[in-house]
Amino acid sequence: MIKRLIKRLPSDLLVRLYTAMPFKGIKNWIVYKAQDKFLVAVLGVITNESSQVLLLNHVYREEPWGIPGGWMELEAPEKGLKREIQEETGLSVEITGIYRAVYQTDPDRVELIFRGEVRGGTFRPCAEISDILYCEVGSWPAGLPDTQKSLIQEVLEKTSV
Repeated sequence: MIKRLIKRLPSDLLVRLYTAMPFKGIKNWIVYKAQDKFLVAVLGVITNESSQVLLLNHVYREEPWGIPGGWMELEAPEKGLKREIQEETGLSVEITGIYRAVYQTDPDRVELIFRGEVRGGTFRPCAEISDILYCEVGSWPAGLPDTQKSLIQEVLEKTSV
């Protein structure tokens, strides 16, 4: 309801109201309520010390193998990816850079794709991940989507030194 009301007001009036309003908390709440919402996913092409790619077996997917990732909470993106990997696998990783951001639909989301390296930990399965696999580029397991194969190769080619 607030969003529809705000969308009907002229933008110059909105700017004057925002500038004149003394309470930052209320201003931020109004801005938040007036904006469209979408999800932010963090994904990682993660390698081990042998440059093999970390893949996870996701129990809920038709094509189960894929790169690590998940939905961000209210946190820095790199921290969100590290948290997701730790929670789902028990592994600790270092994020070495961002590759790109992509807008996707169904659901509407922004995917932040990072590069990283495994630094330690011992794999332990969870409700979402039943197994992990380190593999050489091109020696993909059955059940790894073609889109992920291409993405992994792009990221590794772009970020290799």
